[in-house]
This record gives sequence, C-alpha cells and structure tokens, in this order.
Amino acid sequence: MADSIQRYPLLRLLVAYLLGIGIAHVVYPLVDCKLLAFVSMLIALSMLVILAVCVVRSKGTQVVFGVWASLFFMSVGTIGYMHERHVSAFEWSPTKMIYEARVLDMPRNRERSVLCEVGVEAVCDSAVWQRVNRKVYAYMSPLDSTDVLKPGDMILFNASVRPPRNFSDDLTFDYAAYLSMQGVAGTVYLPKGTWVKTGESHTMRGRLLSLRQRLIQQHMYPMFDSETLGVLAAFTLGEKRMLTDEVRAAYIDAGAAHALALSGLHVGVIYAMLAFLLRSMVRRRGLRWVSDVLVVGILWLFALMVGMSSSVVRAVAMCTLYVMARWISRDSASIHVLSLAALVMLLVHPLYLFDVSFQLSFMAMASILWLEPYMEAFIIRTRASRFVSYITGVLCMSLAAQVGTLPLSLYHFGTFPTYFLLTNVLVVPCLSVLLLLSFVWWLLVLIGCSWATLLGSLLQYLTTALNSVLTHISHWPYAVLHVERFGALSVLFSYMLIFSLGLFYTKRWPKGFVYALASLLGLLLSLL
Repeated sequence: MADSIQRYPLLRLLVAYLLGIGIAHVVYPLVDCKLLAFVSMLIALSMLVILAVCVVRSKGTQVVFGVWASLFFMSVGTIGYMHERHVSAFEWSPTKMIYEARVLDMPRNRERSVLCEVGVEAVCDSAVWQRVNRKVYAYMSPLDSTDVLKPGDMILFNASVRPPRNFSDDLTFDYAAYLSMQGVAGTVYLPKGTWVKTGESHTMRGRLLSLRQRLIQQHMYPMFDSETLGVLAAFTLGEKRMLTDEVRAAYIDAGAAHALALSGLHVGVIYAMLAFLLRSMVRRRGLRWVSDVLVVGILWLFALMVGMSSSVVRAVAMCTLYVMARWISRDSASIHVLSLAALVMLLVHPLYLFDVSFQLSFMAMASILWLEPYMEAFIIRTRASRFVSYITGVLCMSLAAQVGTLPLSLYHFGTFPTYFLLTNVLVVPCLSVLLLLSFVWWLLVLIGCSWATLLGSLLQYLTTALNSVLTHISHWPYAVLHVERFGALSVLFSYMLIFSLGLFYTKRWPKGFVYALASLLGLLLSLL
C-alpha cells in the first residue's frame, strides 16, 4: 500500500490541501477568521523555511520533504478557504444606497423574477464612492426586450442589499450557508425602475456568452422543436435553461443526467475533431506544437463561451495538462493529470470543493482511471471481438463512474437510477454520434452550406428517438430507488469501503478486506 501511495506525489499533496480546506470548514464558525488565517500563514511559512533548510543540508530528505510539503499544502488550503469565506462576507448598509455593479452571468428566469448574478464594484456613500468587490444575487422583475442584460454590462441600482438569509418555511435547507459557499455576499430585489444599464459588455467572457445566445436564437430556434432544442443546446453549448421539465426528469431517472452536462466526453470529442483538422494542416513534425497550442486555446475559448462550469473547466484543464505532459514525454493519461487539474482548480478557487458538479465530475473520472482497467481485465480474460470489447468498455466505464459517484449522489439527491448500465450502453455511442453530427452541423451552418438543413433534420430525428427511449426507460418499474437517510458519515464509510476493496483487489493488499468489513459495519450503523 505504501508503495502504491508513493507513486502519486500529486495525489498526496491534493489530499493534504483538501484536509486543510476541511479543517477550516469545520472550525470556521468556532474561531476568528483572521486569527486562523494568520496562524495558518505562519505555519505555512515555517514549513517552507524548514523544508528549504532540510533540502540544502542533506540529500536524503525524501521523507522529510513529503511530510513538510503535505503540511505546507494543508496550511495553504486553510488560508485559501478563509480568504474565500472572507470575500463572501460584507456588512451592507441597512438603508438604500446607490451601487455600481457588473453583470457576471446570463440572467436566469425564475418563477416570478429574473435572477441576475452581479459583482458589486462600488457604493456611493455621502457622494463618495467606496470600493466593494462582492458578488450579489439580484432578483429583478421580468426583463423587457429592451432591457436584456448580458455578462460584462454595467448597471446602477438604488436598493438595500441584505446578507444571505434562510427562508422561514424551509428548515431542511440552509440557503444562507449555500450562498455563502458559492461566494455570494448578499441578495437584493430590484423592481423595474430601480436600476439602469450604464455600459455595454466589453469583456471576452461577455462577448462569448452573447455569441452563444445569438447562435441559439438565430440558428437553433428556427430548426428544432422545444425538446430537441433543449437537449442539443445543453450538450453542445452548455445552455440547460431551455430543457423542458419532462426531458430533464427522464434523463435523470434513466441514469443519463451526465449527458446533459458538458464534461470529459464532450470536450474529448471536440479535442479529437480539432486535433485532426489542425494537425492535417500542420504537416511538418517540428510545427506540431502550433496545432496543440491552437487546440488548447480554442478549448479554453469554448469553456468561456459555455459558462466555465466546473466539469468543463476540469475537462479542458486535463486536456491542457495532457498536451503539456506529452511535450515533456511524461505520463499523460493517469491519476497524475487528474490530481494536478484538481489541485490547480482548488488553488484558484478553494470553494470549488463544495460544488456538487465538481465533486461528481472528479470522482467519476478518478474511478474510471483507477477501476475501469481492472474491471475490463476481469471480464475479458481471452481475446474478444471489437464489438464485444467496445460494449464491455462502455459497461465498465459506466460502472466505474457510478461506483465513484454513488455515495455523493445518495447524499445530495437521495436517488439511485437502477437501469444506468443499460442506459449508458445506449447513451454513450448515441451521444458520441450526436456530438459529432452537431458540430458538423454547426460548421455547415456557419459557412452557409445548404446541406445544413438535411443534417439538422437528421439531428432532430435522432435526438427525438433518444429522448423517447430514455423517457420509456424512466417509466419502467423501480427505475429510481430513493434513500432517505444518507449523511456525511455514510459518505465517508462508503468511500472507505470502496477504497479498501479496490486496494484488496488491485494491489493484493490482505488488510484491505478487513478494513472493508469494518467500513461496511460503520456504513450500516450510520444508516440506522
């Protein structure tokens, strides 16, 4: 076991960083934020100095290096968490003030209002402007066609901003804590007439998100019906607001919710297409790096255009690290790349750890990288045909991802799709085909080719057929199992059980079976 852990230094640093964030999250309500951040900074600096001294004075310092590096990253994780929580806290004036804010994301329609995520940059207090720099959720009256906002636009509003608070009629969900973990420092309601747009968007992200909306409005709306439009817009452009409730529920209950979220499969298809096109143009071996730089740059522009969700950022970051690792002839398709991607994302934004999409995305990918090869080798012990190998690969990949995300799914949603294996045998190849055809359709549309109409009709037919099949599966008996009691302790014991059994089988670790039995007992007790 020690040898296997020693092989993954980045994973050790990631675990130490996560531990630092977890400690800060637990003690945050109990101690002063500035005091804990100051202590953590002293620890981190002292660890760095001691580590430097050890490295200079002795060559045999691998153990010391590992211990102090882990403690250093744990301290950095604590500091990063405290900084993020400090940013999401602010003492707002109880009276109405004039605020200047920038729109951060596309407004989202709610039942009775429009939710607009804004960054309040300044407040006018007694004719003096003071810097604020806090994220606020602004609930506006339904926007008129002349008042459409887009990311990057500047607005002025006169209102009273309040800290996040819970709804009195909902005692099961801590809404204030949820907003705080999202970095939201306040909420405000802006009826019509209390705000005015003062500037247009000039940011790269704002322009790309506006481009996405224009593409949907001008090209997808005239071509597809509502259900097809929602699905195609979701897994090609990351726009999920157009999904109907029926389609969304069918995908979730059938175990295909991942198809509606841009992730590794979607980014992988785009990467393969771009790499094929650009490398065919750059034929000289010495200039291959040009095509790699172009591919990575286009992928990051695509991530900006679809909203920079954590699953997309993870996938694009892994593609970037994959290209960089290939340049230096290192391992480019393993847990190393995934650990580095997670560590970089959490260093930039530590509160990503509490994002459900981030958790599910990384646990699914980690399980696929670790368990899927062993599952496939266990099932196929002799040489098999390509078709059998493909079906087995899809089944093993789906099963590994489901094993890795099952505890989190039960914790956050309390549901388990029973027919996920059958669903993914159908969805994964269909999704790959639909993605390929969709991007070819976009290419034909943008160049004005008449073949786009014929290909669009084919996309309409295939998407409708996929929706119908998943809707049918979602209505089968016992399609969804509901679990009422599955808390944080159950999640911990579940992952201890998975990890122990995994080491017992993959590394032939005898104690793994004993630890697995102890974890199983703890899981059963936590469910009582």
